[in-house]
Amino acid sequence: MSEPSIAARLAAHAVETTPAELTPEVTDTIGKVTLDWLGLVVGGEAIAGSTESVTAGMQALTGDTGSSNGATGDGRATVLPTGERVAPDRAALLNGTYAHSLDFDDTHRSSSSHPAAPVIAAAMAAAEATNSSASELTTAIAVGYDVACRMGEAVNPDGHYGRGFHITATCGTFGATAAAGRLWGVSVEELTSAFGINGSQVAGSLQFLENGAWNKRLHPGLAASRAIEAVSLAASGFRGSEKPIEGTHGFFAGYTDDPIPSILDDIQTGDAVLETALKPYPCCRYMHAAIDALIELATTHNIDPATVTAVSVDLPAAGVTLTGDPIDRKQRPQNFVDCQFSMPFAAALALSGRDVGLAAFREAQSTLDSPSRKELMDTVSVTTTDRTRSRFPEVWAAGVTIETETDSYERFTEYARGEPENPLTWDETVAKFEELATAAAIDRETQQAAITVCQELSNSDRETVTESLYGICR
Repeated sequence: MSEPSIAARLAAHAVETTPAELTPEVTDTIGKVTLDWLGLVVGGEAIAGSTESVTAGMQALTGDTGSSNGATGDGRATVLPTGERVAPDRAALLNGTYAHSLDFDDTHRSSSSHPAAPVIAAAMAAAEATNSSASELTTAIAVGYDVACRMGEAVNPDGHYGRGFHITATCGTFGATAAAGRLWGVSVEELTSAFGINGSQVAGSLQFLENGAWNKRLHPGLAASRAIEAVSLAASGFRGSEKPIEGTHGFFAGYTDDPIPSILDDIQTGDAVLETALKPYPCCRYMHAAIDALIELATTHNIDPATVTAVSVDLPAAGVTLTGDPIDRKQRPQNFVDCQFSMPFAAALALSGRDVGLAAFREAQSTLDSPSRKELMDTVSVTTTDRTRSRFPEVWAAGVTIETETDSYERFTEYARGEPENPLTWDETVAKFEELATAAAIDRETQQAAITVCQELSNSDRETVTESLYGICR
């Protein structure tokens, strides 16, 4: 008998994992990342400039805006910020897009991906459409993270980025399909076929970096939507390609120069979600360790930004590609997306205000033409050295050096705030959720209900989840 394909092994993991295999630490973390995701969905929809166009575009395709009834297992799913009831692939697309629209969502560093946006979007839509239990939802999220993150590691982040692809979009499709397939109740063979369909779906170009386009925000939404489509087709008997991952013309062959398939040999349930970081700053995760270091140096030494003559930031090579190259463009961001991927902008914000949170980021958009801010951004250079390269992707470290008219200050940071080694607490996660939900005009009582459910997600009953999570519309 031939060896099972990678897709077949991933399918078996997704379908055969039981809720009992999830440790209390895993279920607690899934509740935390779900609350973080929920806040980003409603906050992203309310704040992001891309919301009107993506929402209108999807409404045009559905032909109506749905109704605002609660989840009933009728095959439909909820667009969370509005309460609209639509086909589950459309709900997954919108919720997944909103969750990534502020670039404020979780990060799995070894795969260089944002698993929550596609995985939880697909899982929430599939769970609602099939009237699944909270325990099954939690398990589906766990296996979705397992597949998305290990696929991201196996495709080799450097090689994948080098080909111009966005891992959250590509590997997120496989992870979202694992989560949706489990909830859809498909067999191992059917889910294997769904992964085969994924082989013709995975996409996500880094070309958005050229002009600050909104494509990146759409990527996890498309991944979640593709997952629902693939699972539905496979459950209906559609035959997907064999060996879509390791085959001659498969995912590895087309999307990387140096895959590491052995990473997929032994996937442990729940490990991936425990390795995932939550973001305190609404910008590219590669910048966060540097931001922490800059804020600490500026605060500790009371550095006057007007005296700064040079700022050198050392990041992993992929971080330089995304946030420091070409440097002249990164020193002159033109819009919100540009700012989210500009190390010079974040450095200027950290040095001038000691704050790179959501409110500070939004307020700074009105001062992009400020002469003093431009002067500060012009002092920033972004490079990579062996110090940061050698431990990537296991560690996303950053080194910073600040030169002033009179002194020089240095700081090397291994683990940014939010990483598993330096995690956000439940209180910090709740505070982030409340800021986002308040920006979305969600009332306090509704916010508290969602917080309470997420803190005990795996043990919640279906009706409470339906009322508190799917009912978090304004």
